[in-house]
Formats: sequence, structure tokens, C-alpha cells
Amino acid sequence: MQAPKYFEKFKCTADRCTHSCCVGWEIDVDEETLARYLALPDAKGAWIKDSIVQDGEYAHFRLCTDERCPHLDERGLCRIIKALGEGYLCDICREHPRYYNPVGGEWECGIGASCEEAARLILAEEDYRTLVPVETGECAPKYDTYTDFCAKTWREQVFALLSDKEHDLEERCALIEARFGVPAALEPQAQEQLLASLEYLDGAHRALLLSCAGVSLTGVDALACERFLAYLIYRHASPAQGEGDFRLMVGFSLFVMRLFAALTGEKGLSPVRAAVLLSEELEYSVENTEAICRALASDMWE
Repeated sequence: MQAPKYFEKFKCTADRCTHSCCVGWEIDVDEETLARYLALPDAKGAWIKDSIVQDGEYAHFRLCTDERCPHLDERGLCRIIKALGEGYLCDICREHPRYYNPVGGEWECGIGASCEEAARLILAEEDYRTLVPVETGECAPKYDTYTDFCAKTWREQVFALLSDKEHDLEERCALIEARFGVPAALEPQAQEQLLASLEYLDGAHRALLLSCAGVSLTGVDALACERFLAYLIYRHASPAQGEGDFRLMVGFSLFVMRLFAALTGEKGLSPVRAAVLLSEELEYSVENTEAICRALASDMWE
């Protein structure tokens, strides 16, 4: 399996993290780990069993009133790891923020920018075009994958245009849009309507993103925008099942990158904070991603 160079540099910062993935998210417990928890003798595992909510075939941890995982201690460390070891973590806790994509006849992997340490590594990587062989965990897909369409060649064309420093960022985006038949940024009013219709984990983010509509790419941190866009293309366009799907995900990536440019430029957020905000609110939400793609598709194929 291959991944960008930054993949193997990742290590959870645990109690040093200022934006814990153990707060604010429903934490699912996979079937195999649930069986392992239920098999623990009560003297050793009652505290875990009591924290689990089962809804039919699904199970998750019951969050505390402040939406913290019940197993997150006062220092921000995991009580399950401390008491039983990492082998007792459920799949999502063991794997986050890693993801796996089928690309042609093989698998690629990466780390998602909703994690602040992953975002830091993504935005610090100078060579985002090179993939390297990596060791992956036990949750990595083991089955073969194949599709007639392989996005690698098209992805390299995007990266070649994106990394061409003879053009400024706005020009590079225009070249990518022209090459792949992606319309330019949505009109400010259409963008505002779209952003207003989305669901948000944090209500304050709605107003913040609405205020980003129509902001240009002039005077922004072009290098941070380039690296964030490369991450979005790698993650979302790579598993495309056809040319239309690839073009749509290029459009989605450009849409999110323009918001990143506005947040880090006019709004003054740090690149890491902007990447985390957009990742958790947009790309980690299936509903929001689909809503953005529907809006873009109506422009691309109207």
C-alpha cells in the first residue's frame, strides 16, 4: 500500500492535542471489539460495558454531557489504553484519522485533516506528489479492488498544473478548471445559499463560512492553499469511478480550498485551524459533501 510521505510521520499527540477527536463525535464500537468488551469479566470490564449503548446491531459509547468520550480522563488520555492496552481500542479509535481509497487495482491510504496533527503534517509537506510504500494497521483493507477507470493519470495532471509556480494561485486554479471542465467558483449568492443549507457541528461556523462567499485568491497564503488542495484532490478525486466523478471531486476540492483561502486570509485563522474546521464540517460530513457536489453538478452539466 502507498501513501504520501507525511503518512508515516503521524503519531497521535494525545493529551497535547487542543482539538481532541474524543470530544463532539459519536464513537461507534465495531462488532469484533464489542464482543471483546462483553467477554471481559465484570471485575475488569464493567465500566466499559456500562458506557456502551446498543441500538440493534449498532453500538457506540454514551457521551458525557459535555460530549466527551466517557473514557477520556482529565488529562485527555484514554482510560481504555491505560487499563487494557491499545489492543482493546475499537476500530475507529485505532485508525482515526487514517483513511483508505481504492485506486485502480490497488489501495492508497492517507490521514484526514480533521485531526490537527494530521493537518499540520499535510500543510508542512513540500513533496505531495510522491507516494511511498507504508505499513498499515490491521484494519486496512485486505481484499483486491479493481475498476476500469484509474484516476492516477488525471491526478498527476492536476498536480502538475497545481505545482507550476510560473503561474499564481488564481491562474493555476483557472488552468485546472479549464482542463477538467470544472466551472469557476459559484456566484457569491449561490455559494451563500449553499453554505446556509448545510448542517454544522458548531453553529458559529455557519456565519463564519457564509462570510467567505466571493472572497478572491489574491494575497492569500498560496503555498498553504496549494498543499491543502493537493490533499483534497488526493483524498476525494483518487477513488473516482469515472471521468465525471473525478471532475466533480476536483470541483469539490477547489470549492473547499477557496473557503480555506478566505479563512486563512481575510478571516485570519491559522492554516491548521482552517483545515481542521473545513475538514470536520464539510469533508467528514457525507450529507454536506453530497450537497456541495449536487450544487456543483448542476453547474457542470446544466
